[in-house]
Amino acid sequence: MNDLNALLFAVIGLVMEALPAAFPGWFPPSHADQSSTRALWLEVMGAVQVALGAGYALNAHLLPMMARLPARLLPAGTTAAEIAPARAIAVR
Repeated sequence: MNDLNALLFAVIGLVMEALPAAFPGWFPPSHADQSSTRALWLEVMGAVQVALGAGYALNAHLLPMMARLPARLLPAGTTAAEIAPARAIAVR
């Protein structure tokens, strides 16, 4: 999967989730409690598609960015040896 695929997965999933609310006439009740199996299927599969797209974006972009963030916040030239004693004191 690439970025465009993930974006399209999320957009299509959002459309799938919005269809039953936007066009209730397309999803007639099929049970005694007036629920529609078609609407439920679209809502569940829409949520799955949004989760796939968002999960890819999280894994490919957000997590690596968060891993690089501490290095960007430290002053230039700071080494791990200089940070370790400060962390040990802060934890105690």
